[in-house]
Amino acid sequence: MTVKPWASFPLAGGVNQALSALEVGMHIALIATFDLKTCHINETVEFVLANPELEEFDYIPVSDCDNIVGVFHRQTSNFDRVEISVGEVMQKIDESIIISANASLLSFIEDADNQPFRLIIHGKRIVGIVSLSDLQKFAVRPVLFALITCVELLLAEWLRQKYPDENEWLATLSESRSTIIEQRWIAWKNDNMAMDKASVTEFCDKRDAALNLGAFPNKSAARKKLKEVESLRHAVTHSGDYALTPENARNVARTVRYARETIAILQDSLQVTI
Repeated sequence: MTVKPWASFPLAGGVNQALSALEVGMHIALIATFDLKTCHINETVEFVLANPELEEFDYIPVSDCDNIVGVFHRQTSNFDRVEISVGEVMQKIDESIIISANASLLSFIEDADNQPFRLIIHGKRIVGIVSLSDLQKFAVRPVLFALITCVELLLAEWLRQKYPDENEWLATLSESRSTIIEQRWIAWKNDNMAMDKASVTEFCDKRDAALNLGAFPNKSAARKKLKEVESLRHAVTHSGDYALTPENARNVARTVRYARETIAILQDSLQVTI
């Protein structure tokens, strides 16, 4: 049974348009650090590593004559001689580590495991830095939530379009999950909180039903990816520390790519372009 809703359909505004607006509207400057702490090109590695003002930073801009000329990587500081200068071991500036303050925040997140820091330019000058550790910041959270919500809404829409008889996709779930969905549908429908049973499912229900019914060409790979998307969803929804370590932050970047991939697959399989 489906209730004809008064409100607009959740995906009626267009997925691609919304994601494009998200990329344009949410800039990398929202999470960048503009109060740059730098070291000098002639300072020794030992001196820089011992500097308490720099100990919280993994990537430290290197200056020479008031210009940023490179970046010193703290995590790769296991050198044979700590008395060598940072200028000898720094990463020199090239196009791969330079980015505009107006660049897409979502695009940075998506590639942050491959390029864990970027120097921010304004005009011709380097004015800030953004790194993997910044994925914990507030501005990242609504971006992640929007992307993951898109995945979940598309999973629900796939079930609606491919299996209009709700009993078909419900039958692929466990008896306990089906019972919970039926009970929730009765309660939420009466409170005008859902238009059909797909609306009252949890992420895991939509995921399992879609996987069981062949929504993805590689079921085992899709299951793994969707579980990571779901895990990030829970952490973001409950204000969790999802990027507390470098490994977890890199996982966020990979999961964002999984979400993008899932969105593309579901869009391609739907009868109506969304």
